[in-house]
Amino acid sequence: MKNKTSYRNMLLRVGSFVLVLATPALALDLHDYDDDLMRDLDRTIKFFEPDITAQNASAAKEDAAILLEGFRYTEDYFGKKGVADAVAISRDGSKLVDVVLRNVEKGDFDSAAAAARDTTQVCKSCHELYKPRLAR
Repeated sequence: MKNKTSYRNMLLRVGSFVLVLATPALALDLHDYDDDLMRDLDRTIKFFEPDITAQNASAAKEDAAILLEGFRYTEDYFGKKGVADAVAISRDGSKLVDVVLRNVEKGDFDSAAAAARDTTQVCKSCHELYKPRLAR
């Protein structure tokens, strides 16, 4: 009897903790986010590393410009909503794209590709928290 009660209490505590963690993302109204921009970013991030790996500097720079615009928009958007972790994620993404651009300029496509992979992970980390479930 005591084990069942302890187990149930533990599940309730864990469930409550998960709910508390998820509540900010669930309560956040994203209706005014630029969906067209997000679709452009989703398409662009898929080509970012392949363009770099192919050593296509021109395409990589075009991709980077789109991604930087998106990270800046997202930083501003979430800044206005007071969502500090999303702002930090956006800034991290911008910094990684800057690293990519510097490495592409130097012709160091291996380092640029590694930073592009990291950029993709930054996007995914934000999507896990804030991208509406129906849009996934």
